Amino acid sequence: MTRELLRLEEEPCVSYSDVEIHDTLCHNVTAFMNYMENFYKIWQREDDLVELPQKQLFEVPYAEGDFRIMPCLIHGDYRIKSVKIIGTNEENRTVHDKISVGKSFLIHPYDNYIHAMFDACVLSSFRTAAISVLAYKTVVSDTTNPTALTGTGRIGFYTALILHRYLDVQDFFCYDPNLQNRQNFEKLASLYLPDAQVHFLPLEKLGENANSLFVATNSHHAIFDKTSAEAFAFVSSVGADADNLSELDSSILANRTVVTDSRQSVMLGDLKRWQEKGLLSEANLVELKEIIGEENIRNKEPFLFISTGIAVQDALTAQFICNTTKHTKGETTCSALSMP
Repeated sequence: MTRELLRLEEEPCVSYSDVEIHDTLCHNVTAFMNYMENFYKIWQREDDLVELPQKQLFEVPYAEGDFRIMPCLIHGDYRIKSVKIIGTNEENRTVHDKISVGKSFLIHPYDNYIHAMFDACVLSSFRTAAISVLAYKTVVSDTTNPTALTGTGRIGFYTALILHRYLDVQDFFCYDPNLQNRQNFEKLASLYLPDAQVHFLPLEKLGENANSLFVATNSHHAIFDKTSAEAFAFVSSVGADADNLSELDSSILANRTVVTDSRQSVMLGDLKRWQEKGLLSEANLVELKEIIGEENIRNKEPFLFISTGIAVQDALTAQFICNTTKHTKGETTCSALSMP
């Protein structure tokens, strides 16, 4: 009776766990990557397709880490409203061994209630790996060559998975000082890319075996500089997404075309430090959507790709998951609007 009198209509919402997100994306790697690439090509032609407010970052003096609010609107036929609230779980007091915690939400395009909710850890890791691989595909001529991975945690694993299933990379030369990461990576590789060859090598040996490098770590100090990265025509760095993290020394900028997923990336990490020192400006950055599908961009190597993550990728990943699972999760609540 009270519900009726107060007119408290239920707000239908579906929820996705990290495991469900992992399974959905791992079973649909090529479809997801094609969806992401197609979106970037449309975004290149229609600059007003996306409203991307700057992410808001909050820190407190009594605890390590931060939490971020990342909203996004995608217009046109997509009609996606999305926001992610994600935290860096550096203290590990309650949730252990999981650096990214939080939720991502899809908001109904018309009625503005939350119609889908996602654990943020796997979603964030997979979309980070995906955008890195998409940049690689955009600027590198032969994407089947052996590649090097520094950092073999969640993002490193998803990077290898996408490279293998989407671009047919067969050989991975890896470095990670963390024994648990190495063991987990080898077990995951045996399950998800059993045909690939995985080799763990000392850091200085990576450049002898591969000409492309993917770095995804939680390092507080630069791992590569101009000299140690010289052998790599393509370098991707996605781990330095906070001011206390660093993967690359500024000397690596020499003679490299710098590509990013968004100029907003200069607000964090290595890019922020380089900008503050006057070594790099937003005008020097090339956004991925500006060069997607352009063959002549490959003449401008060597490349450096840096991403600190943007809400567009969260929104697209969430919508893809929703539409891919709508027959099992419920078409009415999950699929507010089908993908173009």
